[in-house]
Amino acid sequence: MNDISEQAAVNVVVQKFGGTCTEPEHQALAAERIMECRDRGLWPVAVISAMGREGQPYSTAELVKLVRQIHPKIQPRELDLLMSCGEIVATVAMAHLLKSKGYDTIALSGGQAGLITDYYHGHAEIIDIRPDEVLKALQEGQIAFVAGFQGVTPERHVITTLGEGGSDYTAVALAVTLARTPTLPFGDELRVAPLEIFKDVDGVMTANPNHFDRGQGPAALARLTYDEMVTMSALGADVLQHSAAVMARKHGLSLVVKNFKTDTPGTEISPATGHASGRLVTAIADIPNLILFAVRARDGRLAGQLSGAMRKERILHYPVSGDAEHVQFAVKRAKYRDVVSIIEHLLFDRDITAEFSADAWGLVSTVGEGLRGHAAQVHAEVEEVLEQAGVPVFGSTEGDLHISLLVKEAQRTQAVRALHQHFIA
Repeated sequence: MNDISEQAAVNVVVQKFGGTCTEPEHQALAAERIMECRDRGLWPVAVISAMGREGQPYSTAELVKLVRQIHPKIQPRELDLLMSCGEIVATVAMAHLLKSKGYDTIALSGGQAGLITDYYHGHAEIIDIRPDEVLKALQEGQIAFVAGFQGVTPERHVITTLGEGGSDYTAVALAVTLARTPTLPFGDELRVAPLEIFKDVDGVMTANPNHFDRGQGPAALARLTYDEMVTMSALGADVLQHSAAVMARKHGLSLVVKNFKTDTPGTEISPATGHASGRLVTAIADIPNLILFAVRARDGRLAGQLSGAMRKERILHYPVSGDAEHVQFAVKRAKYRDVVSIIEHLLFDRDITAEFSADAWGLVSTVGEGLRGHAAQVHAEVEEVLEQAGVPVFGSTEGDLHISLLVKEAQRTQAVRALHQHFIA
């Protein structure tokens, strides 16, 4: 292959491959997408997720089980070090696969690719990118494979992880950085195509397909606005990790979410898609298995203090309306211990206790640009639809682009189906 320094300009595309794409039985097809990219005259930088999900070898969940069988509590620093291994294994495997097909490749950890983070283990934020090794690889005509989900601290290079879905964050951050890099080290012009996010569905769906029978229900959306992307990512939809979505919106990064198995065009998100879809509701999002806690609101500032403390700890939380005497929040069950610690700290010496619900809860949301200025109308309609479907509503929260309802976890799927049928199907 020719050194790309001979070209007048280098056309680069960052491609992110999710865990399903990197499973051993799917690696050849994912590799085909990278080779097709080269055939189109683009130079890929591939961001790789760990192989598969819980129950499959080398998945992050299985790696964590190895140490938790010894003892359930592990220090965050060591946990991050362990969890980073899944992406490294998958990255080396994919780079080796392409090399076996005659391509010059290099595998890089997140730290080697220049992703610098703060010191917050488990949900670190990217604070800088120093992409010297990626740029060097491009200059030398190599396809760079970058381990997603991880970075290193600026001092001592301690490995950190970027939270669930963190490979999206890696891909967005690299794409933004490369787009702001005018030339390679030897002066060749650098041009960056829209980021490609590969999944095992045809794009961003109008609802989670797992709630519907095969061939029925949700369809892929042709386009989303940035605000819809950010809102949906916060409310459980499989679009992008929330931090990645916020960064993409901030920098106006163009991207497409597409299926690695098919040639369908996918879902476009770019400055050109900044208009409403023409209907009130674009999609239904949902979050499973939440816990609910309530605090008696003697102090009017307490809700803001609780919310601020959870934001500081990078916990996604959802304030839901309750009775007039209580402040209520729903959070993911995995964050239970963190939330308890926050509450105990804030309420110490205040003679206030928090009440945790023993039930499992779900949050179901209607999302769309069409809700702007129509929140009251849609809220009433949503409640009526769920009442007719026999799904009680126990609280709600809303924003410019969403109406979210708290329901019992056992009825979450029923609620999603009813709302999707009414507003979208």
